[in-house]
Amino acid sequence: MLRCMGGHGSKEYFEFGSESGVEVNTRILRDLYGWTGHLLDGSHENLDISLHKEFFTPSNIVSLLQKYEVSKHLDVLSVDSDYDDLYITREILLAGFKPCVLITEFNVNFASEWAVSTIAKPVGKENEVLWGSDCYFGASAKAFIYLVQAFGYTPVFSNHANLIFVRLDEALELGMMIPSVDNFPGPKAQALHHNCSGRKWKVIDHSTMRTKAVDPEISHTEFAEALPEVTFISKTYESSNGNWKMFHEENKNV
Repeated sequence: MLRCMGGHGSKEYFEFGSESGVEVNTRILRDLYGWTGHLLDGSHENLDISLHKEFFTPSNIVSLLQKYEVSKHLDVLSVDSDYDDLYITREILLAGFKPCVLITEFNVNFASEWAVSTIAKPVGKENEVLWGSDCYFGASAKAFIYLVQAFGYTPVFSNHANLIFVRLDEALELGMMIPSVDNFPGPKAQALHHNCSGRKWKVIDHSTMRTKAVDPEISHTEFAEALPEVTFISKTYESSNGNWKMFHEENKNV
């Protein structure tokens, strides 16, 4: 992907939600290609690989990027917070950071059907709301696509954990063929986590992303509060190709 987008550039990355730094998206760049950058995690620190113990939220993520002197046009940015991923990504892009390649963890339990995100953690109490190892985390693929499209990005790859985006204008300028956005990450959800039936989610739509998401006068709390809510009932199904989930709105017939 980097080769398609013009090469390795300045070889700068920034990744957070990196745990010990072993299982991260940027490790191959660090270990095999001589890249440098910073890793953040709320529980781990290892200065030998520039892994810093930091608790990151939508309110402080931009100040952390500034603290570690991250370039506005870094080469790879990888986002994984287990919860507020959509709101954190919005704050980074709103602050003018324009990575060549943007990686976001997404909630594969939704496949490509719904555009939803978790309700934002309450400011000042972020460390009191933790992921419960169930399917209530992050945001769906379609939600991320709607958000980053408003900032000029388009999806080019997905697996069961991550979406990878590039800047659409740069890709077109380089003559790249752009895959359709209609089928990321694919038609079938993978049931990778415990049930989260009955939880409330925020609904993401194109028009809100094109207006409120890109408005610097709207704080992340105002942005999050403006999104409509939906309660989902979910059920896990078993098949020969692996388990999958189906969600439907509460009080609505399936």
